[in-house]
Amino acid sequence: MSFWAGWAAWAVVVAGLTGYLYLALTGEDQTLFLPGETTAGHYQIELLCTACHGTNEDGTVGEVMQSACIDCHQEELDRIGDSHPIAKFAKSTDALMLAPFDQDFSSAMVKSAFCIACHVEHDPEVTRPMGVSEPESMCMACHSDIGENRETHTGLAFTTCLTAGCHNFHDNGALSESFLTKHMHDRNHKPEAEAVRPLRNYGEIYRAEQADYGTPVVALTRADMDAPRNRTFDDSVIAEWESTAHARAGVNCTDCHNQEDEETGRIVWRDQVNYQSCQDCHKDEAHGFLKSRHGMRIDAGLDPMRPELARLEMKASSHGKLMNCNACHGAHTYDTLHAATNSCLECHDDEHSRNFVNSTHHELWLDEITGKAAAGTGVSCATCHLPRVPSDVAGDDRVYVKHNQNDYLRPNEKMVRSVCMSCHGVPFALDALADEDLILANFDAPPKKPHFNPSSFDLITQKLERLEARGRRGDD
Repeated sequence: MSFWAGWAAWAVVVAGLTGYLYLALTGEDQTLFLPGETTAGHYQIELLCTACHGTNEDGTVGEVMQSACIDCHQEELDRIGDSHPIAKFAKSTDALMLAPFDQDFSSAMVKSAFCIACHVEHDPEVTRPMGVSEPESMCMACHSDIGENRETHTGLAFTTCLTAGCHNFHDNGALSESFLTKHMHDRNHKPEAEAVRPLRNYGEIYRAEQADYGTPVVALTRADMDAPRNRTFDDSVIAEWESTAHARAGVNCTDCHNQEDEETGRIVWRDQVNYQSCQDCHKDEAHGFLKSRHGMRIDAGLDPMRPELARLEMKASSHGKLMNCNACHGAHTYDTLHAATNSCLECHDDEHSRNFVNSTHHELWLDEITGKAAAGTGVSCATCHLPRVPSDVAGDDRVYVKHNQNDYLRPNEKMVRSVCMSCHGVPFALDALADEDLILANFDAPPKKPHFNPSSFDLITQKLERLEARGRRGDD
């Protein structure tokens, strides 16, 4: 190759790389500049660096802000009763026990950046299923003598802390020793009379409230519509609204479509309704939605999530759909039965989702919606991933749908108390949730083996036998 030919080839390469970098910098996809792959819980907002990072004086991306972690996760930690709060590591002597994992670790660092002491983003090599990103042997830092102090733990590797079905670092509510001991003899399936989930009662509470205010609810018909007279609406839209719980509860067109104009402050009609209209009545549901994988982009000030952006397999026919309240509930029908399963399967195309129609859960769901079985006995997608949660709201016992599916996916043992125990015993549930093949098959059969060998219940039995041999009881 001649001298000039070599220079020409080099110039072409440089020009190509320059053009590529320019397009990457100015284009929509800027993932090239990420330091590594983002975890499953954060990838939706990975290009909004300031959502997690501060900004240096020179305008460059700074360190991860502890406040960013807290803004998203503190509410859940408070609700579950964090089993490893900052207070456990705030002393210098306690903080320095974790030094093998970060030589710069200190009590000051714990107080200012507690979460990133254990969780490492943009590092796929230390990221395990469900986005958990702390070292597998982390427990050893503080519990290196556990095998000496507890006979049940003798010979167990520290990697089993997270895999044996006994412990979760933050949320140990379904795996604590006292809870497992209490439920170790549960039957696989509860009697039919007990296996019923709580029913949503928002409408009941709303009607009672309005009656107390002296404004009893009156069902509306198309004759009562208060939409602007200068607009024309398709009859199918009117029919959909007229048949809904909204119309029966006296919710008229302007209750949703009249919104405040940001510039003038005047109330104006909007053809497109966003989540803010919904949250006027459904505050808890909207709050959970914004913290979920469906709504977290909206909460961060980004465009809504779309199925084609997901890492899970999604149906091509769903691409382009904006994940807002209407994506699952429909613009005017707000059919909760449709939203509970059909809306999920219109987008999700992973093996677990596809196999739902082959499961016993689906058979139970069909029996409920066709009237062959009582309300609350069926199992839809939402039953497990968007469960109904009893809550005391302003003195009223209310059941609302938890729209933040993150609460029950990371790790999946968190589903035991709120979901699985409605119908199943704890040993059966833990064995099922630990069986990856069974999860992919959408629980189409009973689990074939214990969640670990020896299982957490085997270890508890051994402990109780030793206590009994020493003349002590397990609750002493």
